[in-house]
Amino acid sequence: MCSIISVKTTQGLFERTFSTLRDPEGLDTQTLELRVHGFLKKEKAPVVFRDAQNQNTVRQKFFSLCPHWSKTWPFPFETYNARLTRPKKTRAVADGRSELVLDARGHPVTEDISDVPSFRDAFAQGQTCLVPVSGAIESCYFGRSAGSIVRFTPAEGILFAAGLWNDWMDPATGEFIPTFTLLTDDPDPVVFEHGHDRGIVVLDPAAWHDWLRPEKMAVKERLGFLRKNRIQPLWHAVQERRLKEGWQKRAPTGEEIARLAVWHPA
Repeated sequence: MCSIISVKTTQGLFERTFSTLRDPEGLDTQTLELRVHGFLKKEKAPVVFRDAQNQNTVRQKFFSLCPHWSKTWPFPFETYNARLTRPKKTRAVADGRSELVLDARGHPVTEDISDVPSFRDAFAQGQTCLVPVSGAIESCYFGRSAGSIVRFTPAEGILFAAGLWNDWMDPATGEFIPTFTLLTDDPDPVVFEHGHDRGIVVLDPAAWHDWLRPEKMAVKERLGFLRKNRIQPLWHAVQERRLKEGWQKRAPTGEEIARLAVWHPA
């Protein structure tokens, strides 16, 4: 969670939500209704971030982060989600499945976002943002909604999820391409119950100001901040449609499901 988001805004939403805001694209005067597919890498969604003048700014960026060192855009790997901590896996083998990397005692090895080249620089340098989300659409492979695509919608209508951004520069033209990713971590109970293994990180509004500050922060400190200030939305889950035949090949085994961690509010 999540490769697809829906964004439905009303006029004045950003001004009501953020006391001071630069809006060079005039997004706040529009009613937006978007469904943005991260795996396509060329669809935009609005994000709120601190600009070079240290002002909250809302702009549209492409959903799938392109790191500064990439030679091309779109970046050839999946970067629409940035997992804070994830099980380390081997490269996918012929059947499309990858395997967990285990330590000498048979326990899964994990890696933090700071270990992943695609995200570590943006995370360490404080290229943080908030992404409006009115729906998160995901494929579910176990639990109550196994074999279905499920739309999770917040009861409050819209929420702001934590993300990272990077404006990639084309070395040939000097053009900047604005990109972003959503941060994810262990799923909350509702998302896990319906059969997905991760969830977007929704922050307490009281923490937004500190999250958007661009100052560098130690990785462990930033991870701790996110987990301390994460809140659980009241999700409504609706099954949109069934997955295509053969989805079972991607379903986790009972042993893999038992290893999954579930996030609970402190």
